[in-house]
Amino acid sequence: MPQFGQITPAQAFRLIGTPDAPTILDVRTAEDIAALPRLIPGARLLPHDQIATLTVPPGRVITVCTKGKKLSEGAAAWLRSVGWQAESLEGGTLAWEAAGLPMLPLATLPAPGTPWVTRHRPKIDRIACPWLIRRFIDPGARFLFVAPAEVEAVAERFGAIPFDIVGVTFSHRGAQCSFDALLDDFQLHT
Repeated sequence: MPQFGQITPAQAFRLIGTPDAPTILDVRTAEDIAALPRLIPGARLLPHDQIATLTVPPGRVITVCTKGKKLSEGAAAWLRSVGWQAESLEGGTLAWEAAGLPMLPLATLPAPGTPWVTRHRPKIDRIACPWLIRRFIDPGARFLFVAPAEVEAVAERFGAIPFDIVGVTFSHRGAQCSFDALLDDFQLHT
C-alpha cells in the first residue's frame, strides 16, 4: 500500500494513455538516467533542481526518480506547495521496471514537441498513430497532414518525422501496419 502522496506503478500504469492522464515528470539525475536510459511512456524529463521552473497550469502530476525516494518525494512536495495534485511513484523506475511495465528507450525518442508528417485524408492507421504518439511517446507532438507527394519534402524542411508512407521507418512492414512499427520500435508491447 502506498504511503501519503505516493501512487503504485500498477495504479499509474492504468492512468497512462487515458484522456485525463496525469503529467509524468522524470526527475532522475543524469547518472541515474545513464544507468537506466528509458522513460515511462508519456514522461517528460525535468531535472529535480528545475522543478520550480515548471510553468504549465497546475494539475495532476506523478514525479518519478530511480527509487521513489528523495528526488521524487521532494519534487512532489514542492509541486503540492504551489497547487499541484502531485504524487511520487512508489519504488520509482526500478519498481516500474520490476513490474514488467513498458518503458521507452531514450535513444529512440524524438525531441519533445517534434512534428510528425503524413498524407492528408487520414484513415485508420493515420488516426491511430497520432493517438499512440500523443498518449504514449510525446504528449507535445504536432501532426502535419499534407499532400502525399509533399510528405518527404515537408519532413525535411520542417524537421518532421514522416510516417505511414512507403520507404520511411514508421510505415508498413510486411503484414504489419505503421501502428505496429511504432509499437515495436518504442517497445510498447505489454
